[in-house]
Amino acid sequence: MKELHLYGDVDALFNKSENVIYISNHQSTVDWIVTNMLAIRQGMIGHIRYILKDSLKFLPMYGFYFRQHGCIYVKRDGKFSKNQHTIERVLNRLKNENTPVWMVVFPEGTRFNPCKQDVIQKSKEFAKERGLHPYEYVLTPRMRGFKTGIDHLRDHVDAVYDITIGYSNTVDPNTGLRQRAPGMQNFLSEKKPEVHIHINRINIEDIPHSDDSFKTWMYNQFKEKDILLSHFYSSHQKGCNMRFPGESLISRLKLRQTLPSLLVCCSLLMISLLTDWGYTVYWHVIVIGSAAGMAWMTVRS
Repeated sequence: MKELHLYGDVDALFNKSENVIYISNHQSTVDWIVTNMLAIRQGMIGHIRYILKDSLKFLPMYGFYFRQHGCIYVKRDGKFSKNQHTIERVLNRLKNENTPVWMVVFPEGTRFNPCKQDVIQKSKEFAKERGLHPYEYVLTPRMRGFKTGIDHLRDHVDAVYDITIGYSNTVDPNTGLRQRAPGMQNFLSEKKPEVHIHINRINIEDIPHSDDSFKTWMYNQFKEKDILLSHFYSSHQKGCNMRFPGESLISRLKLRQTLPSLLVCCSLLMISLLTDWGYTVYWHVIVIGSAAGMAWMTVRS
């Protein structure tokens, strides 16, 4: 990554650690890393919990790990009630045990990819059916997972962090059209983009209680995201660097915040790859652990 640019309520990120529900637009697998980038700056990286789409529970190793770590898998709106009891149980446990938490939700439910026009069109039709003006730069948000999180953690969290992410190098220089956001491989390559993050901190007391008021509020939040991203991409068309409106802070981590973890991970990796017994243990854990984790998740489903 070249640089991390922060906009909006940046002070909220650095002033103190707090329990939050974190919502963001979703374009890429890198969005998950962006969550870590922000959480580590508040000393909360070990307290991230995700509300994830149900199919991710079968990811080798990670699906099982996320479940054990207190993350929540949800089905689409039409099937949400089937696992609502499990969701409420996990949320209540976090609250009752006073667990520090960043509960992360991507309300769009899937990634915005300009190449998948069928998904974008379905999102616009979904908005029109509800009397909304369709968005151009984000998908129409789904409510159930986020609303359930708000209802059960309202007395536990301090705020909602409404995050809007923009990646540089996502406009075709010849056509001026938006391109898909960088995946993990591109993010780690020589062509790594700048990451621009707009932070809007909203006190939990300001989040509406009733379903109708909450929906209106939620749609308005995504309307603001659409406006921010419109500015982000139009700035490129005007010959300027891609950016959100307002002043930005270029944020860099101190070496002590990342070096210890890097050394531990590299040491374990070297042992796994450079010793016969380490190599054997590594592959046994990967193969057997993945199979056992997927079997467990199937049974628990």
